[in-house]
Parts: sequence; C-alpha cells; structure tokens
Amino acid sequence: MKITKDFDLGKFEVTVGQFRRFVEDDSYETDAEKDNEGGWGYNEAKKTFEGSYPKYTWRNVGWEQSDEHPVVNVSWNDAKAFCKWLTKKENREYRLATEAEWEYGCRATSTTRYHTGDEIVGLKRFANIADSSFKVKAPSFSWNASWDDKYPFTAPVGRFESNKFGLYDMHGNVWEWCEDWYDENYYKVSPAEDPKG
Repeated sequence: MKITKDFDLGKFEVTVGQFRRFVEDDSYETDAEKDNEGGWGYNEAKKTFEGSYPKYTWRNVGWEQSDEHPVVNVSWNDAKAFCKWLTKKENREYRLATEAEWEYGCRATSTTRYHTGDEIVGLKRFANIADSSFKVKAPSFSWNASWDDKYPFTAPVGRFESNKFGLYDMHGNVWEWCEDWYDENYYKVSPAEDPKG
C-alpha cells in the first residue's frame, strides 16, 4: 500500500469541548441521543461496561470527563456531521481519514505491530490502554497491561508521548472513526495506491 496524496490528520482526538461547541453551534442531536438506544457506559455499582442504554451518550459515559478528554459515544454519522460543521466554520475541507491514511499516520514509518515495536510494553509511554487502574474499575475484563498510567478510562488528549509524526493517542484512549471500513483482507485486492475500501 502506498499513500501518494498529501493529507493532514488531527494532532489529537476530537475533545468533549470541541464536540460541545459543534453541538451547541449547530443544534445537533447525536444518534445516541435520538435513537432511544443510547450508547455504552461504565456502571460504577456493577464495575462493568454496559449498553446500549439511553442514559449513555457523549454527555454521560459513566465516568468524569473534562473538556480535554476525547469525546466518546459518537456514531460515524455524528463524526461526519462534525467534519461538515468544521468545514463550514473554518472554510477549509475536513473529512474522516481513510483507514489506509489512519494506519499510515498511526504507524509513523514503522512496519511493526505498534509504532513502538511488536511488544505491548512499548506502548507504556505512548498509549492509554487497559492497565492495572482499569482492572480495579472493571475486574471482570480478562486482559490488562501490568502497569498503571493513572487513567482507568479515557485520558485527556496529549497526556502521552506522540509518535514520530507528532500524532497523539493513535494507540489506545478511544476508538476512532475512519471514512471507510476496515477489512483484514482488503489490501490483498485493493489498489496499490491510496486505497479506499
């Protein structure tokens, strides 16, 4: 796979504060707020994640989030609407990255499993992942890293080191939307340059 066209990626994930400005400015209602299904969240009493429930939206995820935390419980449609609003607001085109572009940005010239190498321990300084602080909050989950980064759930954006491209939180913190779908076999049949699948 080869990326031949220049593109920009946001240095950080979209934050709660940025998303709130969009929602207020555009009078936007997210899919989780209007579909009567809601999203996923953390139930402190049960010490587990649950969903989909209407009480969980980007406004309420079951743990405290500041405006500097990455926004969660947004759908692909919500992410697209955010890009459309930002394009209008800044008179510059914004869009979701393709999966190939996102992977290129995440790998930052590496060919290993993570941009830090093949071993999970390499992510300690770079990624907020399920660790011992998470295991305390959600003991039923079967896997966690051995260290404690002090963030059992999301961390404010940019709290960990960036990759070689200056991008933060490319591993861990939250899932991120791409313009297209991931398919583990796609690159076997996709165009060699700038695949969009």
